[in-house]
Amino acid sequence: MKKYAGKAVKAAKIAALSAAFVYFLGDTRAAAEAVGESLQRCIEIVIPSLFAMMIVSSMMTASGMMTLIPRWLGRFSRLLFGMEEGVFPIFTFGMIAGYPVGMKMLCEEFSCGRLDRKRAELLSGLCFGAGPAFIFGCISRQLYSSPDAGLVILLSTVSANIILALLLSVPLRRTARARSAPRRVSISADMLTDCVLRSGRAMGDICIMTAAFAAANAALARTGMTAAAGELLAKLPDLDRIRGEVIVAAFLDITNISRLPCGDWLLLPYISALTAFGGVCVIFQLRTLTAGKLALKPFIIMRGTAAVLSFTICRLIMPFFMTGEVTEAMSPLVSSTGNNSPVPSVMLVIMTVMLMVEFGGKDSLQHTKSS
Repeated sequence: MKKYAGKAVKAAKIAALSAAFVYFLGDTRAAAEAVGESLQRCIEIVIPSLFAMMIVSSMMTASGMMTLIPRWLGRFSRLLFGMEEGVFPIFTFGMIAGYPVGMKMLCEEFSCGRLDRKRAELLSGLCFGAGPAFIFGCISRQLYSSPDAGLVILLSTVSANIILALLLSVPLRRTARARSAPRRVSISADMLTDCVLRSGRAMGDICIMTAAFAAANAALARTGMTAAAGELLAKLPDLDRIRGEVIVAAFLDITNISRLPCGDWLLLPYISALTAFGGVCVIFQLRTLTAGKLALKPFIIMRGTAAVLSFTICRLIMPFFMTGEVTEAMSPLVSSTGNNSPVPSVMLVIMTVMLMVEFGGKDSLQHTKSS
């Protein structure tokens, strides 16, 4: 039975790739426009909100700084969440640093042998969250022009993660190590350079995946599949077909949230749920970053649960933050674009690529000399 199921899945993948190839041959303009818009979102949203956090997280893991937490905090994390001293900083940092950061830190800990596979997979669904730059910059500022919206989303998503951690504290406590091995903290210029290079490569993978999903979104929209899904979502409270279509697009790629109507506070619980889940594109980005080392099935289950929790929490606390805010339930669809110049992000990408090329050439030269 499994043999036939595997063949069916393989045939479905081949059919989907063939259909995509034929479609993009016939409609190159829509694909080009979608990819261009996605690259602009990468420059204006993804790179500014993630690159610095990726470097900092790599430095924290490589230098051993995560072992510097106070003993009382380590005891607290073990008692409440079942997390050892080296994992609790990943949990707290991963919730607010940006989507791939927590998973990247867990992979580095797993590669170094400080975490086993099952525990890393279980923690992957907890050490996850959108960064403040994305929540307050892309969502709160562009859609609501108010920091209160970003604060509601941040509180909802973090609370959902904490509730999940409490629910999973029993299995986490059973598999926790008795005591974390002591590590010497060391920071060097070579370590910083290596962290910048690895983070730059990871950002490249993320942007490529974002562009690929933008093309897929364009194909789904042109074939009417997004409209059909939007019609189904229109049956939910506070949604219509247009909003449903954008939510489907955001479910596939979270950066499409910026296409939602401005000022509609009734959409905030849906936005909070999507932010907690992260989107299908983020899941594929994580798959690329992990290189198949960790299974993502536990992660998907936990993030789906976190989305439901975040939606519920947002509905409960939202009225306390809406005092004085105007709810534009019938506002037109507005495409919000950031006012920030893309020049700094472009220059950052260019310098990182130059650094990669230079150090890649040095490494190959040293390898030639040694051989």
